[in-house]
Amino acid sequence: MVGALFWTLASRLSIQFFSFLRVVILARILTPYDFGISASTFIAYQLLEMLTFTGFTTALTAYKGNFKEGYPTIFWTSLFRGVILFFILFTFSDSIGEFFKDGNVSFAVKVIALSFIPSSITNPVFIVEANRFFKFEKIFILEFSEALINTVFAVLMGLYFKDFRAMIYSFLIGAFAKMFISYILRPYFPELSFSFAWFKRMLSFGIWVNLTFVLNFLLRYADRTLVGKFSGQYLLGIYSNAQNLAFLVAPQLSSMISRVLFPFFVVSSVDETERAFLSYMRASLLVGLTFFAPMFFWSEGVIRLILGEKWMEAAELLKPLSLASIISIISNTISPLSQGKGKPNLDVYRLAIIPLVFLSLSLLNPKSPLWISWCLTFGYLSSLPIWYFGVSSLGIRSHRILLSLFPLIFSIFLPFLFPEGIIRILASIFSFLLSEFLIFKNIGIFEVFKLKIPNPQLP
Repeated sequence: MVGALFWTLASRLSIQFFSFLRVVILARILTPYDFGISASTFIAYQLLEMLTFTGFTTALTAYKGNFKEGYPTIFWTSLFRGVILFFILFTFSDSIGEFFKDGNVSFAVKVIALSFIPSSITNPVFIVEANRFFKFEKIFILEFSEALINTVFAVLMGLYFKDFRAMIYSFLIGAFAKMFISYILRPYFPELSFSFAWFKRMLSFGIWVNLTFVLNFLLRYADRTLVGKFSGQYLLGIYSNAQNLAFLVAPQLSSMISRVLFPFFVVSSVDETERAFLSYMRASLLVGLTFFAPMFFWSEGVIRLILGEKWMEAAELLKPLSLASIISIISNTISPLSQGKGKPNLDVYRLAIIPLVFLSLSLLNPKSPLWISWCLTFGYLSSLPIWYFGVSSLGIRSHRILLSLFPLIFSIFLPFLFPEGIIRILASIFSFLLSEFLIFKNIGIFEVFKLKIPNPQLP
């Protein structure tokens, strides 16, 4: 487990490091308006991506038979999907620009549509085998290379263009680079064959994974869509960078957990499952807290230090968004557990309530980015009861779940007894560590490294 965890952590950290570096550098070159154009463009791109996500690689990874027979089908399905999505997004680019009331959005959408083609045929065989056989060092090479290339070109083009085109062109270049590198790492030439039986088999599993991606899109972009539509590109740029900072860790932690634990849960026993789930949740909350504490208790200082004075409007948004982020870490832990145990529908139920609550509340005052940020927090809070009952139904004992959450609750409320600033940050982190040690006699992040991968017994 240590090797798998190390490479997955290295991959997630490299992605976040380069993402953070791009924001820090480009925030001093570009304007909030430029970031708003980029955010609007990726809303359109990700909407189409998530609505049509097949989940076939996840389905093939979880299949217990001769999964290699499904290789040609998954390749040709992915290629067909990519070409169709390119034409759809390109065709509707002007309408998207009209929705956001900005012609630059139309141009950016036309360019970003091209990335569907390399993204769709990034070697699916490589992805399936790397995940199925815990070859996470290969995934690290792929993702590190893409992030590095994206960042280098973003900075160079930022200095050259000095506008939103830097982010759009660099993303496109990164997508092509990832495609080529995936075939270098695992050469594959597909057969000219297609199996409708395999297509149906993967679709029956992948449809639940698709629903989780659609709902995750709503969670990630519904708020940005409302801000862009009702408040304009400038405030969208402010909001999107506040959200980028607040969710700097949460999505990557969730992705890391899913990548390591999904194949683990497929083959683990009841006792192994509970120990792994609770250890990873506690470790994730500690890592998340180290980022949440400064953003929540010292938001103005964080914005001034990272983005600069011209972004100070983002400070008031950072508090509720960072709270939403730490809650999302808890909520997202059910994803690999439910998928690994063959119950992906449980994750869908949990995800469905979040956008429902968020949209119901945010439409009361859609012109206020601050209100929208708080609505996102309320949405994630509403998912916790469903998360709790879902995790319990998959074999995790209820009292163990509640005990694992206590250190986080304690570390959020106790710091208010101390003066504002650095003191509260330290009080938050220290109170978490102290309460976790008193309850469990250990620290969750150290327990993770003691886990052993069960024998997968795969063909």
